[in-house]
This record gives sequence, C-alpha cells and structure tokens, in this order.
Amino acid sequence: MKFRFCGEGDCPDWVLAEIHSNLAVLGVEQLAEVAQHVAKCIAGGEEVPEDKVRAIFGITKGTMDSPKAAFACIRFLLVSAARFSTESSVFGTELQQLGLPKDHTTVMCRVLEEYVGQIRTKLRQSSLTINELENVTSSIPENTIDCVQLQLGIKNEIINGVPQRTTHAVNINRCDVPVLLKELKTIKAIMDGYDYEAKHSELK
Repeated sequence: MKFRFCGEGDCPDWVLAEIHSNLAVLGVEQLAEVAQHVAKCIAGGEEVPEDKVRAIFGITKGTMDSPKAAFACIRFLLVSAARFSTESSVFGTELQQLGLPKDHTTVMCRVLEEYVGQIRTKLRQSSLTINELENVTSSIPENTIDCVQLQLGIKNEIINGVPQRTTHAVNINRCDVPVLLKELKTIKAIMDGYDYEAKHSELK
C-alpha cells in the first residue's frame, strides 16, 4: 500500500512495527506528551531529551531502547508528513490504516498542525546538513608506522531515525595527508564558487 505521507511510497517496516508495538499501546496523554517533545526537538534541532522521555514512560536509565524507538518513529511520521505536504486529514486516515487507534491519530494530527510550519522551516535550513562534519582532530596511533588517525566529529548523523553527534576514526598513511588536504582545498574552492541561487534561477 502506498501512503501520501511517505511520498506515495511504502511505509518502512520498522515504522509499522513501532506503531503496533509502542505507539498504539501508549495512553493518549502519553503519546501527546511524547509527540510534543519530538516536534519541539525537530523544530529546534535538538537531540532526544532522554530524561523527559524516560519520565513519561516511567522507566529507569538502563532501559531506553523502546522509548528511543518510539521517539524515532514519531519523528519520522511528523517529518515525512511535513516534507510531503500531507494534509492532516489524510495523515490521520493513513495512520489508522497502519493500525494506530483513532484517538491516537487525532493527537498526531493536532501536533502536526501545530508544528508543521516550524518543521518545514527547519527542514529547509538543515536540508544539506545531514552527516555534517563538525570537527577534525588527529593523533598518532600506537604500534603503527607512518600512520595518522583522524577523528571525524559528525553532527546530525541519522541513527535509527534520530540525529545524533558521532565520532569516526580513520587511519591513513602520513604521506597521504598533504594529498588529502590539497584535494579538500580544491573541493572547497569549487563549492565556494558555486552560486546556487543563480543556478536555480536559470532553471526556472
């Protein structure tokens, strides 16, 4: 089945699973509170408020997997509906088709209507900032010869549907560092010289 909030595509299996295993079993008030937190995080570009989510679910610090998954599912639903300009009535109908109870869909539609403008604004601002390189540090790994390790700090890496800060380590030969730096400078010069607005207006 195709869904308009998924861009006329299929709903991801993990989202369908979360709707049945987590969202549908939440109380309506719980879902409303969690959805509000999710929408505020999307609009403000914030990360998961784990303490608040744990309090809503009434769980301890060591058992966050289920709430995180529910948070990611709600985020996907709201972001996708906003991205594909899905009317709240259509959004609600499609959520019911996926198995979410009517009262729960009413909550999701109400949150979408309240935050859709802010979510779209944030999507426009961050459309090219997924997996954004935030910082780079280097070190010499132990027990290596002529090797440099780069630690790449990534902002907004999407993990299980939620943007997070991550760090990735890459080992390269020391003599390759100047070559890499030269190529990166060349790419940056090309990007700095690219006038998106001018190119975009030519296509109209």
